[in-house]
Amino acid sequence: MTTSSRNRAQTGSHTVDRRAFLKGAAAAGIAATGLEGILASGRAPAFAQGTKVHMVRWVDFIPEADLELKRQAPEASKALGAEVVIEFINANDLQARITAAIQSGSGADIIQMLWNWPNLYAGGLVDVSDVAEPIGKAQGGYYEVFNSTAKVGGRWLAVPHGTGGNAIAYRRSWHAEIGVKEFPKTWDEWREVGKKLKAKGKPVGQALGHSFGDPPVFAYAFLWDFGGAEVDASGKKVALNSKDTIESVKFLQVFCK
Repeated sequence: MTTSSRNRAQTGSHTVDRRAFLKGAAAAGIAATGLEGILASGRAPAFAQGTKVHMVRWVDFIPEADLELKRQAPEASKALGAEVVIEFINANDLQARITAAIQSGSGADIIQMLWNWPNLYAGGLVDVSDVAEPIGKAQGGYYEVFNSTAKVGGRWLAVPHGTGGNAIAYRRSWHAEIGVKEFPKTWDEWREVGKKLKAKGKPVGQALGHSFGDPPVFAYAFLWDFGGAEVDASGKKVALNSKDTIESVKFLQVFCK
């Protein structure tokens, strides 16, 4: 969510709070089962009449997913009695749009977030606990990670949408050439494997640029394995400048050589 509490939709004399719309939409199934849930419910949320909701999300890795949402949008608009507009943008442009919306106090009503962004933009987000809590209870609860990423100060500032595992891609044949039969289990082992691969002109490759995906997937896991963290357990005190963080950076410098 990137709307502030003062952002409201107005049509004629009827004004609708964005949060109230979301609460009504969740009751009809928009948050729990997607836009199809609205159509299945057979009725529009009480708060959704006579307004417009603008959503921004990334261009999906699976093109068919975007096509399906585009198909559902007009059907949802008709069922809700409100115009549902879904805008698809490059994933690396999401943060720029979030920042612009918060600074200007206008823009899209709902913007997709990743990682721990709700913590980063907490001052510009509305409390959506009344939407997130019922969904979590209905589906057996959220993964524990969301209590520290989407929940800030005991309030849900974003509705968890999904999570997924990640994997390291490597060539077994290249590892076999240097006598490695299984993927290394420790950073030290991986470093030794990397040294041998580099000597054969096949160094380990890892993205570390300013991107939403692979770099933080690697960097966060690496930082945490060394005991480092951005903030302390309370979530209120910055703890990044620690001995553990420094040790992780020192190791990474050597690892990348």
